[in-house]
Amino acid sequence: MSRELNSNGHVPRAHDICVLRHPDGSPDIAAYARLAHRERSAAIVASARAAIRMVREMVSAIQASLAPAARSGPASGKHHAAARR
Repeated sequence: MSRELNSNGHVPRAHDICVLRHPDGSPDIAAYARLAHRERSAAIVASARAAIRMVREMVSAIQASLAPAARSGPASGKHHAAARR
């Protein structure tokens, strides 16, 4: 299998490839399948990372909104006694 070279002699990037060919010149369908599989896997990983990032940001925002209440500490015993009356 060989890739066609571009004008400067370098192998083009995946989105620049016109045709993947076997040495005999026929199109290499298996190479397209491998390329599609790699791209699909990369898209799934990127999507999962974005979802994890979003969950972390949400948890961080919730923690930040709850932090002022946690810093004030528990109410004193006198406050609880007055609240029960």
